[in-house]
Amino acid sequence: MPRVSDLLGAHPLVSMLPAAVRAPLLSNTKENVKGHGAALYMEGLRATGIWIVSIGAVKWRSQRLSSRHSLHPIFSHGSTLGLYEVLTGKSCLCDMITDSLVRCFFIEAEKIDQLRQSDPSVEAFLWQESAAVIAKLLIPRVFERMTMQETRLLVSTGSAMNLYTKGEDIILEHNYIGILLEGTLKAENQNNIVPPGVLLPSSMDLELLGLQSSEMNHMDSCSAANSYQVEAQAARVIIFEVGRLFTEANGQRNQPGGSFSAEALQLSMEESTGEEQVIITVDSTNKLPLGDSSSGVTRGS
Repeated sequence: MPRVSDLLGAHPLVSMLPAAVRAPLLSNTKENVKGHGAALYMEGLRATGIWIVSIGAVKWRSQRLSSRHSLHPIFSHGSTLGLYEVLTGKSCLCDMITDSLVRCFFIEAEKIDQLRQSDPSVEAFLWQESAAVIAKLLIPRVFERMTMQETRLLVSTGSAMNLYTKGEDIILEHNYIGILLEGTLKAENQNNIVPPGVLLPSSMDLELLGLQSSEMNHMDSCSAANSYQVEAQAARVIIFEVGRLFTEANGQRNQPGGSFSAEALQLSMEESTGEEQVIITVDSTNKLPLGDSSSGVTRGS
C-alpha cells in the first residue's frame, strides 16, 4: 500500500495548498479504509468535515437532486467530498456510499474553516474545488462525461466565479449557464432560488444538458429565467459557456496534455473596480477572465 504522505501529497486539494497551511492541516488528517457499501455521509445530516478520496470509488444518491438523471453517479480517486457543505454550513446534499474498497482521509470542518480564513486566495481555491463536485451533482449528464481531473480543469480555466451584491440583476446570455453556490435569488413568477442550483437563460435548449422541459417542473435545483435578482446578502455564481464546456471536455480526453497536473495550476488574484475577483488558473492562452464581457453575464441594479 502507498504511504500516507505519498497519497496525500498526490491529491490535488492538498498539493495545491501553500506549505504554511498544508502542514498543520495534514497533522489533523485522519486516515480511513472503508469496505464496499460503507457510508461516508448521508443526505440531510450535518456536515462534520470533508473526505479526500485517494484510492477507490464512491457512489452518490439523492432524493432532492434526482440522481436518476445520472448514468454513472461515481466519484473516483482524487475527489474531495463534503467540501461545499462545510463551506456553506448546509446539511449534506446526498448520500456518499463507497462503491469499492476505499482508502480516504477525513478532515474536520473546523480545520477547513481555519484554512479558508488563512488567505483569500486559499478560500477562492476551496470554492473552485467544491464547485467541481457540485457541477457533477447538479448537471450529471454533462459533467459525468468528464473525469474529476477534467472537471477541475474546466472549472479553473473555462468558467468565471462572480460575486454579486444585494439588488443586482444577473442576466445570462443564451449560451451560458450558471450554478448558484451562495446567496438567494429571485426570478419572475418563481419562488426564491436557493443554493445549490442551476441557473439557465429562458432560451436554453434543455436537451444540451440532458433534460426535457417537462422535467423542469419537478427539479427544484434548476431554474430558467430572463434575469435573476440577488435577494439577500451576496451571491456567488460560477458561469460556464455551454459550447466551450462540451468542446473542452471532448478535447481534454483526446489530447495527451489534457490530464490534470497539479504542478500546472497557479493561484492568482485579479481585482477590478468595485469587486474582488479570484480565480485558480492554468497556463492557457484562451483563459476566460473573470468579469470580462465574454463571461456571458450582464449585471444590472
